[in-house]
Amino acid sequence: MKKIWLLMLMVCTVIGTFTACSSDDDGDPTPQLPVSGVSIPAIAEVGGEVIIRGTGFTASGISLYLENSSKEKTAIDAAFSNAGVTFTVPMSLVAGVYNVILTQSGNEWTLGSITLTDADSPITSPSLSNEEVSPGSEVTLGGSGYADGDKIVLKAEGAEAIEISEVTVTADGLTFTLPTDCPEGEYTVNLVRGANSWKLENVVLKVQKAMRVKSINMDMGEMGFLLLELGYDAEGRLVSATTDDKLLNREFKYEGNTITAISLDDTKENLVYTLQDGKIVKATAADKYDETEEFNTWSYEGDYLSSVTNPGDFYEGMNLTFAYNADGNLEDFNFVGDVHYTYGETSILTVPNTIDPAIAIHLPNLIYSKEDASLAFLLNKIGKISKKIPDSFQFPVSQDETTGELIYQTYTVTAVMNNNVLSIDCGNAAAEIGIPNLSITYENIDD
Repeated sequence: MKKIWLLMLMVCTVIGTFTACSSDDDGDPTPQLPVSGVSIPAIAEVGGEVIIRGTGFTASGISLYLENSSKEKTAIDAAFSNAGVTFTVPMSLVAGVYNVILTQSGNEWTLGSITLTDADSPITSPSLSNEEVSPGSEVTLGGSGYADGDKIVLKAEGAEAIEISEVTVTADGLTFTLPTDCPEGEYTVNLVRGANSWKLENVVLKVQKAMRVKSINMDMGEMGFLLLELGYDAEGRLVSATTDDKLLNREFKYEGNTITAISLDDTKENLVYTLQDGKIVKATAADKYDETEEFNTWSYEGDYLSSVTNPGDFYEGMNLTFAYNADGNLEDFNFVGDVHYTYGETSILTVPNTIDPAIAIHLPNLIYSKEDASLAFLLNKIGKISKKIPDSFQFPVSQDETTGELIYQTYTVTAVMNNNVLSIDCGNAAAEIGIPNLSITYENIDD
């Protein structure tokens, strides 16, 4: 009798369990999964497309979710068809194993699971327009693949990460503004999209307070030293440039789109510079001979200076030409011969918005023979300068007597920045070709 009682109890328990699976208490049958023949890919990438094969996905009221290990569900914006369902994995999800959940009319089924992996960086060919910027300035990231809603996170060793959520996506890339209190240092640039983050390869941003040139000391070997000192007004504009021998002794006056370099030496005339879009396009020729040679024309290719030429009929002075490479560094400078610059792993960054060191090593010759050009370079109204300092240059030192071809000598450049002083050592160039070693002292603009 006891065995019969236990058997009846087991039967009642089973019947009670099946009843609990019903959608109501009126004896309706258990809801049936509306899809069949379901095939789910084992692995997918966050941000990638997923195709689940099967039939019945066009039934009314169907929704799809991905459920993580914490039972948190994410609704999926999916396209249903007779052949299955297609969707893009939301960028808000992170790598891990997820259940694929199907719901209909309050009922829920687990179709299977899928493993999500980290997404590859969506950015192609990331780059920086300027590798060195000052706090509060605008930064432009080149490349393609940026999207609205992206964020930027800057990371530096030993410092807190800086998140920048206000960004602008353009046809050329993405722009953002550095915080005005951004600490100086070298930062990796990371793109954040949803819950995913990528370090942009080969992109390092150097943040440094805005600086300007205070003085340039030129060591010309046996010819001695030449010290150039610069002064600025409250607006940060250059107002004086003087060498210790007074050969260069100018003050500057600003009016509209012109800058006048006033000579404090009665034997020299004032020089007038005409600006267009912030760049010098015409300047008084200090070496003019007649009225046809009164002005030099300054020409540009994009943002970079390409030539300084004089339209005079019989001009015998020096025209200047410039050629920049794809990296934005001065590669060729034609001045008393064609100077060719090379850049390598030892090349350090220039200080933005100041005189290009590749030009500065020629300052003594420019001051003595083409003063208008030397002042223009100091005014820094000539477009963009090189991003880096060359680690060597080639200079013509002789000519082949048979072929007439120029023979070039290579000079190594060693540049070191220490406590706002940039030292540039050109080796034997001072003794052999008159190109000096330099010591450029900078000052912070806020000081």
